[in-house]
Amino acid sequence: MTGMRHIVSLTALDVSVAIVLDGLDSAEAVQFVQSWSRCGARAVSEIPRGSTVIRARLRMPGQGQVQDEDARDLTADSYRELADRLSGLVTLRAIDARRQNLLMFHAGGVADLRTGNVIAFIGPSGRGKTTASIALGKTFGYVTDETLAVSDDLGVLAYAKPLSVKQAAPERWKDQFGPAALGLAAVPARALRLVRIVLLDRQSDYAEGVRPLVRPVPLASVIAELVPQISFLAERARPLHRLRSTIDRCGGLQQVTYGEATSLTDVFRALFAEAEAEQDGLSGDNPTVFFEAEYDDAVLDDESLIVLRQGTVRVLAGIAPTLLELAAVPVSFDDLVRGVVDIHGMPGRADARVLVGAAVDELVASGLLRASTPRAS
Repeated sequence: MTGMRHIVSLTALDVSVAIVLDGLDSAEAVQFVQSWSRCGARAVSEIPRGSTVIRARLRMPGQGQVQDEDARDLTADSYRELADRLSGLVTLRAIDARRQNLLMFHAGGVADLRTGNVIAFIGPSGRGKTTASIALGKTFGYVTDETLAVSDDLGVLAYAKPLSVKQAAPERWKDQFGPAALGLAAVPARALRLVRIVLLDRQSDYAEGVRPLVRPVPLASVIAELVPQISFLAERARPLHRLRSTIDRCGGLQQVTYGEATSLTDVFRALFAEAEAEQDGLSGDNPTVFFEAEYDDAVLDDESLIVLRQGTVRVLAGIAPTLLELAAVPVSFDDLVRGVVDIHGMPGRADARVLVGAAVDELVASGLLRASTPRAS
């Protein structure tokens, strides 16, 4: 039977999405649900309450414009077109809903199946993210090939959407394959945590059989390329501080230059092992503590900072204003020490760590700094 209405409910970046599909036959509806199965897709009889609703129609061959077409989010002339455009639209709606509380990279991601650690690989469209996702997802857990969403504590939301695979010219629209159909591993049933950020540099003339080149890159040298690959970055509070804090806690940015995506597996295996070794070194009785500023308002007056917190006004001087500025996003004690030394210089014969530690203790006691450890990965 053709021309039926189907309603599909799924979750994208923890956003409930309901897609109303008109004009699909039963086989096409089943295919659509299967491709989104790892996002919890299921056919439902009614739109779930609170869902973001997307309405789409598949136009029948020879059918002109229908009466309510203007009310649709999209109308397509083929199933391939409809599925391809919906993939992008679902992602955009989810990103829009989470723009205020997540750092969202235009990136692929895979997870270590044992630890839940995640590596993000970033690149603009056409840089090879989907090809890399397919190659890496056969060994590691497939997190996403499109949008990697990261919380302030480096937690990652899996978004195992269908993978969009280009077709031979002159076909304009991409086919959508569910990760299971491509043999990609599911993420482990545990919290995911970002541990590395990699910039993809695929070179078509890279020598065959040569191991990919991995090198650290300074943020300043790639910031112009990186910022366009982060959705709504400017809408977050202290966006550059937040970005820098995320990168620093992931060991800095690394660029991998390679030819074939299949050569990336060993590189990522080594990066996962490196990150796990670092975590082992920080585990036990002394887990890394991160500090974040907590106040309602603040104004700078000469070299003093006037701070309002829960109805109480305090005037801070010395290194305290610098500490609150550095802690606009979660930051480790070591990073606080480095930041204070960079801004104020070494404190003569005194120990910078002791001085910073005393100031941090006072700010924590007054409620202006909150100390926490990252959630377990």
